[in-house]
Amino acid sequence: MIMSEIKKNIETCRGEDVLAEVSALPQDPHFGSLVNEALDPLKQQAAAQEGWDGYSEVIAQHKPYTFASAIIQMKSNLLLLLRALWQFPFGSASLRSLADMWQHYIIRLSGNETYGIPSRLSSLTDLPSAPLLVADRKISGVPEAEDGMSMVHQLGNSDAANAITEIDDDNHGWVLDKAIGNIAPNCERATIRCGSITVANALNSFVSEIVTFPEMETITSGASQYNDPMPLNSKEIYADEVTASDAIFSQKSYPNLEKVSMKKVRSLNGRSFYDLQAEGLFHELRVPELRTFDTWSFLLDYSGAKDKYLNLILLEIGSDVSCNISNWNPTNALSTESNDLVIDERTTKPEGVDVSNWKNLDLFLYNFRTYIALRLATFASNGPTLTLSQAVYDAIKDESHLFVFDEGTMTIYAYLTNIKHWTVTK
Repeated sequence: MIMSEIKKNIETCRGEDVLAEVSALPQDPHFGSLVNEALDPLKQQAAAQEGWDGYSEVIAQHKPYTFASAIIQMKSNLLLLLRALWQFPFGSASLRSLADMWQHYIIRLSGNETYGIPSRLSSLTDLPSAPLLVADRKISGVPEAEDGMSMVHQLGNSDAANAITEIDDDNHGWVLDKAIGNIAPNCERATIRCGSITVANALNSFVSEIVTFPEMETITSGASQYNDPMPLNSKEIYADEVTASDAIFSQKSYPNLEKVSMKKVRSLNGRSFYDLQAEGLFHELRVPELRTFDTWSFLLDYSGAKDKYLNLILLEIGSDVSCNISNWNPTNALSTESNDLVIDERTTKPEGVDVSNWKNLDLFLYNFRTYIALRLATFASNGPTLTLSQAVYDAIKDESHLFVFDEGTMTIYAYLTNIKHWTVTK
């Protein structure tokens, strides 16, 4: 009698009915108890350490198969399937429990009285329909945005705007052709996925300590150095997909700038990195593929002074063509007395190397060897020309500073001229 009832009920039970019963978890205390037992995080963690999957024991606890326990068994098996296959419907790659999912939506639909955002909890009846209830709620790309707050509200209210510390643009390849102002005064990190910048001064007033352009390929904001579009208050700027740019980082004040990385740029048209008023610790510039630039102005002060970039201790540049970096004369980075750049936590240090006794010049030479000398192409004879300032030329030629290369121990100058066959001038 019991077996026939079991067979009849299982055969006539529709999967969607069971799913509805499972997803109505808070309304089923009996099943809720089973779920809590099966998915208790501490129990799962302890079980994992002992090599036990947790689920088989939970299922075993509900034998022998009476009519009631068989239904529980069926629910438990479905729960295990959902646990293994059901991802968060909003894109998370991590698998969570049903309880986690319920909690997520309960939080998102609770509203916020302070910001006048109404609750939608009364509409939350089951998990399958929950994503539709929040589909229009979240401002994409702003993790701190209150659920249900409009973009105008977010940017037009000082408390809401000040709360933004991260902006992550999730649109791709668009053209930035309108200036963006100071929309988030306390932003620490911004990712902007535009494909190009075509307007002058586009981001001068935009505030973010670290700005990354992971998809931008060109900057055509105008040939004049006064059209520099970069954010003036940033500490670090990464535009590693840019291959060509008009004048950039030119004749404007960057009081906080520390690092710039443009690892694919091949041409800088106009006076780029010219008379850059970087009052902060501008110490790292990576342009390893740069082929064409205005040598008259690159790393030069408007007055003609060649010691504008006093702390530029890491310059990654040069490959297989003649390179004129004679304006690079970082007097503090060449210091044999000071170690302020070595001990500064913001400065890139060599991994696995003891720098505790280094002066600034030691780190400068290490970086020159790593990011210029070793990168330059090797020629059989009569290679291109590397033109340096007098001070940098003297530093790499100094016999008291020898380095170990695959070909032997020698100065950087000897390595460049005798091994790579470059002409090094000053």
